[in-house]
Parts: sequence; C-alpha cells; structure tokens
Amino acid sequence: MKDEKKHLLILLDGEEPSEAIIKQFVKNASYIIATDGSAEYAHAHNIPLDAIIGDMDSLSKEIRNEYETKGTRILEETEQQSNDFEKALRLILNESLGRDIIILGIHGKRTDHLLTNFSVMLRYTDEFDSLIAYDATHAHEFLTDETNWYSFDCPVGTIISLTPLPMAQGVTTTGLYYPLKNARMVFGEREGLSNIISAEDARVEIAIGAILISIPFDIEEKEVKI
Repeated sequence: MKDEKKHLLILLDGEEPSEAIIKQFVKNASYIIATDGSAEYAHAHNIPLDAIIGDMDSLSKEIRNEYETKGTRILEETEQQSNDFEKALRLILNESLGRDIIILGIHGKRTDHLLTNFSVMLRYTDEFDSLIAYDATHAHEFLTDETNWYSFDCPVGTIISLTPLPMAQGVTTTGLYYPLKNARMVFGEREGLSNIISAEDARVEIAIGAILISIPFDIEEKEVKI
C-alpha cells in the first residue's frame, strides 16, 4: 500500500501516535473518525475530524464545542455492548464511508483493551477491502477464511510475525527462513514470532481460521510495508 492511497482513518483512545505517524496518515485520509477519548490528542495535533463517536465520557466540553463549531459530527452512543472502535466500524459500514481503513491507537493503554480491539478488528476484517492497524513500529492485518493469503512486500531480512487468533490450520509459507507447511497454529500452543523474509516472493496462506500478520514499517520511507 503506497502512501498516496486514500483511506478512512480511525483514531482510538490508545497510545498517542507520534507526530510523524499522524502526518503520514492524516494527509491522505478521505474521512477521519475519532472515538471520544482520542479526540483529545486529535485536538492537540490539530487533526480535523469528520466525526467523533462514543459515549462522550472522555471528551471535555471545550473540545467538543470547538469541534462542533467546525462542523464535526458528534455521535453519542451510550450502549455498552460494544466498544467505541466497533461503533466506529459500524458507522463506516452503515453509511458506506470507505473500504480501506487505517487504525491508530490500537493499543488502548491496557492489555485487555488491546486484545478486545484485535477481537473487534478480526470480526470486521472481511467487511472491508483492507483493515490495518498501526502502532509505533508495526502494521497489523488479519488473514481469515475469506482473505486467506498474503504476499509480503518487504525486503529480504525483514522480521515478521504470524500470530494465530485463536487458531489457524493449513498454514503454509514460502520465502520465509522458518518455513511452515500445512501447519496447525493455536494461540496458547504454537505461534510464529519473529520469522524472517528470505526471498522476494515471500507468501503465507491458511486453509481455516485466522492469523494476525505483524510487519515493521519505516515512516521515513513514506511507504508502508504491508
């Protein structure tokens, strides 16, 4: 995915992205949604927001009023059966706002929030053309039964990880230093941490289940390696 590609951007109330990452992904965003907590750092970085969604318990009146004055939609949803990340994804689907989604702030500051966010991400992966989360160092994307193969666009020597969530069968790779052939990977039994790209045509595919692919990226290259 080149950096000129248009995408829809979701800001979550997790670890605040760096200025470089914010600039990289805000400049080519066709629509930006913030959960109510993330609107605070969005405001600090002067990020224009098309919508703020959530129960609004983490959004100050001052920042809310400022964004409302600028025309930002304030979507107050108080139901507690889904987190704000899922509410943002439902909004995108219900209003057909975009097909290529980038997420910042996935870590959520707490491990339980991170795991829940990855669970939500997996649940909605097949609803979009691409659904990719970025933290300070890596891009994360799921393989599923429906989207069951991935071709790596990484230099030889790049360290990548394959994490089953919760299980994947028929995992087969080419062009990786530690090859897998029709393998069964289960969270809590077998993971694929820190494998290495050993050929330019590296690839992974699965038969059943889901795998989280984690790939490093260099913001200075102005190109995302996923």
